[in-house]
Amino acid sequence: MAQAIRVFRENGIERQRLEAVQEAERASRALLARMTQRMQGCDTLDALTDVVRRFVPEIVPGFAGRLYVLDPDSNRLEETGNWLDPQHSGRAFSTLDCWALRRGLPHRPAGETIDVPCAHLDLDGTDELPDTLCLPLIAQRQTLGLIYFESRKARGEQRFPENYLQMLSENIGLALSNLRLRERLQAMALTDSLTGLSNRRNFEEELPLSLAKAEREAGVLSFLMLDIDHFKRINDGFGHEAGDAVLRAIGTALRQALREDTRIFRYGGEEFLVMLPGTDSAQAMERAEDLRARIASLEILHHGEPLGPVTVSIGLATTPDHCPAAKLLRTADAALYRAKDLGRNRVEVAQPRKDERLAT
Repeated sequence: MAQAIRVFRENGIERQRLEAVQEAERASRALLARMTQRMQGCDTLDALTDVVRRFVPEIVPGFAGRLYVLDPDSNRLEETGNWLDPQHSGRAFSTLDCWALRRGLPHRPAGETIDVPCAHLDLDGTDELPDTLCLPLIAQRQTLGLIYFESRKARGEQRFPENYLQMLSENIGLALSNLRLRERLQAMALTDSLTGLSNRRNFEEELPLSLAKAEREAGVLSFLMLDIDHFKRINDGFGHEAGDAVLRAIGTALRQALREDTRIFRYGGEEFLVMLPGTDSAQAMERAEDLRARIASLEILHHGEPLGPVTVSIGLATTPDHCPAAKLLRTADAALYRAKDLGRNRVEVAQPRKDERLAT
C-alpha cells in the first residue's frame, strides 16, 4: 500500500513537472509569436533592435547576447544591440572571424563535440572555453547578420534551447530582410534614377525639416538653383539620349565637387538644387562659381562625339540674409531667372526686399 502511494505521488510530481515544462514552452512560443509580429511592424533598424533586446532575454532567459548586422561595404559585422552584458564577443569584426558565417550554419565550439572557437571571441583570462553559440541571420540565401549567445553559468550547467534559438534566428533574419527591402524601395522612391541624386519628392520631404532647423538654431542656410542653359537645343539637336548624358554628367560633377553634408537634388527637368546648411552668402557664392566653372569645363561625349560646351545659370539665396526661411526657395528661383535674363552662364545672388530685411 505504501509503495502504491509513493508511486502515485511520484507520478503526480512528474506530471506537474511536465505540465510546468509545457506551460513554459507555450509561454515562450507566445512570446516568440508576439516578437515576430512586432518586428514586422518595424520600419527602422533601431526599432527592430529594440524589439530583439526586449523579447530575447524573456524567450531564452539566462543567456547574454548581441545582435550584429552585416555592413556589405566593409564586410564587417557591427553590433546594433545587446542584452545581459555579454563578455566574450567584440562589438565589431570581420565576417571571416566567425565560423557560423563562414559555414552558414550555427556554431558552438564548446558543445558536446570539440570545435574551433571563433576569432571574434575574447578568451583572455578564461580558464576554459566559454559556452557560446553563433547563429547566422540568413534570408533569401543572403547573409544579413548574426545573433550571438553565451551562457552565464558554468559550462554544462545550462543547455541552449536550440529549437527556440533556431526559430529566433530565422524570424530575425526574415525581419531584417523585409527591412532592407523596404529601405531599398524607399530609396528608389526618393532617388532620381537617371542621375542617382535625390529627387524632388525627397526635397519636399526634407525642406520643412531644414527650414525649421535653420529658424530654431538661428543659423544660416543657402540654396543654389541651377538650370542647364539651352537644354532644349541639346535635346532637339542631338536627341534625348544626349540630353540624358548631359544630366548624368552634371549630376556626377555636383557630387564630386560638394561636401558630404551638402544635399543635392534633381529638382525637375534640367533644374538642380543644392542645399548648403551652415553656409553664408559669401561662402555659397564661392561654391556656386566653382560649380559653374566645373560644369563649363566638362567634355561630354555622345556616341563618341563631343556635345560642345554645356553651361548652367545659378541663382543663390541665403536665409536670413536675403529672405525669411519660408521664402528661401522662391527667392533662389527668382535669382535663377535673373541670371538667365542677364545672359546665362552666371551666378546671381538674391537681393533682399527692403521690407524683408531681417524682418523675422
